[in-house]
Amino acid sequence: MTVEIDRNGSGTTAFSDADLPAGRYCYHVGAGGELILLVEEQGESRVDRVYSPTAWQCARGDVWRKGVLLQG
Repeated sequence: MTVEIDRNGSGTTAFSDADLPAGRYCYHVGAGGELILLVEEQGESRVDRVYSPTAWQCARGDVWRKGVLLQG
């Protein structure tokens, strides 16, 4: 699975499961419009990086919602 992020003025950034031996990337859009990129490993999730509301336009891939990873 891959998450692709269209960044304002910086092109597209992609994150792939191949970057982690046992994990997957997903994203969550916070209440303030922050894009939070998460890595799920063995049932645990951790924040990999956060994009401010003005730094990104859209994201494609897997979406984290209420503790469940949904196919995007």
